Amino acid sequence: MENYKSKSVVPKTDRGLKTKQKLLDASELVFGEMGYYQAGITDITREANVSLGTFYTYFQSKEDIFRDLVMHMQKILRKEIVEKTDGITDRIELEREGLKIFFNFLQKHKYLFRLFRQAEFVDEELHRQFYETFSKGYIEGLSKAMETEQIRNINPIILVYSFMGIMDYVGMKWVLWEGREVNDDFIDEIMSFIKYGIVKTRVDD
Repeated sequence: MENYKSKSVVPKTDRGLKTKQKLLDASELVFGEMGYYQAGITDITREANVSLGTFYTYFQSKEDIFRDLVMHMQKILRKEIVEKTDGITDRIELEREGLKIFFNFLQKHKYLFRLFRQAEFVDEELHRQFYETFSKGYIEGLSKAMETEQIRNINPIILVYSFMGIMDYVGMKWVLWEGREVNDDFIDEIMSFIKYGIVKTRVDD
């Protein structure tokens, strides 16, 4: 599968970069609130407070900005995880910190899941690429932790997609639907399951 290649214009000035970012921020809100098929380019430009002509300076179409938005959100999430976990060598602690970062990110970007689910119907290949790109480094990290015997030797692909499933549905229930606080008790409950599973007697520590 080929990596996603944006068709949008890369601005050459700081002003252009800020304007393009304004459009992406506006599209996050518009697509999140209205849904992809109900939203229009004019809704995005109105939210960003720019002209229609300015939109077409950077993007070719509604599909174009939506695709860029999905991959942009993945990029900033991955960057935040990498930066905030830098220096952590213990895999369990790394998983715990990664969960905190993700759920806090979700609180700041409440339409994250809705956008990714829409992507499945707007561009199925993009939707798949989002998860495969995100999981690649995750799989490599768990594989290394298995090699150094920090964690049990389990198929890392199954582990990563299981963890992403936890983040997905627990995030929807706890953060989006109920608006609960992401605190240490919440993270500890998830980590308890990740470390020990559902067995009554803890065999690993």
